[in-house]
Amino acid sequence: MTDSKPTPPQQRAVWFFVAATFVFAMPVIVFQGAAELWVTILSLAVGMVLVVLGGRQLGREIGARRGGPHT
Repeated sequence: MTDSKPTPPQQRAVWFFVAATFVFAMPVIVFQGAAELWVTILSLAVGMVLVVLGGRQLGREIGARRGGPHT
């Protein structure tokens, strides 16, 4: 007697958001707030990419839970 419930998708979206938080805070932590402008801009760009990827992954996870289409 096997249970045929599909396994839920792995929840990875939260890790994208946690990584984005650390990337946003890194210039202040590492350089004590005296980071050069290019470091700050790079940190913001990478953090925003992680936020977008996290949002996309969150949409996939919510869609999979609802039984909707997988992208």
